[in-house]
Amino acid sequence: MRTKLAGTDVGLCSTQTLRGRTSLLVLPGQRPVRRGRCRQALASAKPSAEEQSSQDKPEPGAGLKAVWYGAEQFGNLIGLAKPRAGKAKNQPQAGISRQDAIAAIRKDYDSNYFVSGQGDMVAYADDCLFADPFAGFNGVERFKKNVSNLGGLMEDIKLDITGWEEKETELETKWRFNALLSLPWRPRLAASGGTTHVFDQETGLVVKHIESWNVEPGAVVKSLLNPSTKKPTTNWEKVFKGLHDGDPAGTWLAASGPILRWYAFPVVAVSSVTKRLTGHGLPGTFLGTIEGFAYLLGLVAVVTQAYQLTQRKE
Repeated sequence: MRTKLAGTDVGLCSTQTLRGRTSLLVLPGQRPVRRGRCRQALASAKPSAEEQSSQDKPEPGAGLKAVWYGAEQFGNLIGLAKPRAGKAKNQPQAGISRQDAIAAIRKDYDSNYFVSGQGDMVAYADDCLFADPFAGFNGVERFKKNVSNLGGLMEDIKLDITGWEEKETELETKWRFNALLSLPWRPRLAASGGTTHVFDQETGLVVKHIESWNVEPGAVVKSLLNPSTKKPTTNWEKVFKGLHDGDPAGTWLAASGPILRWYAFPVVAVSSVTKRLTGHGLPGTFLGTIEGFAYLLGLVAVVTQAYQLTQRKE
């Protein structure tokens, strides 16, 4: 079949599909495409199963990335409070044999390196790419700093290697781990997944460290809200249990007492003193907003506490 397109004589190659007839353009000077070849051309234009799977895989949203970078900054604050020890930097290397690299990586796993940051990591290039379901960055020192800072919050760490496959250009491992976090509500972090260590063919060093988790990143973040204890007893545990379960009433009941003691009462007291001395409340829009919220939340919290007292008496 021939047709005109912007004054140019072109051909159409047609093939029948489940959704109807599909056509391909045949430019001037080209031989018409046979029906079989036309089908092959259409088939080659379709993404492979692997490409389709990659396209269908959801990217972490801006919220999850913000959580990751927030956790990194929180870890940096924790790191400031730690005593400064000698820097155990991995030694720069021009190259390493595959056998030595594998042995070094196995030693790192024995040290729980990606949970504690305590491994030597001599098999990694200084600018190695580290990526996980949340984010990615370059640099061994940044990786060790991050996991060391946050690893300081972990207790009762259990790391099991469930798979170890050495390939021509990479090492694939499978693992599962869980740890108790030293936060006021004592959540437990648990995950399973794998890590692909990609080797540079010239130096033998690891240039990519790609983590994949068998759980959605959002589910990991949500699990951090859940206290490890089965029956919450402290206000911290009750507040975060309510947040995890999507129970706003339970969250507020647990939070109202601390809000009164640590926010509403102190701000109202300062506001009262300021009014007595100056004739008006806290100055400025910002302080005025804090003052207004303190009065509002204080009133609601007092009513909530009174309700809880009546329930206890009953």
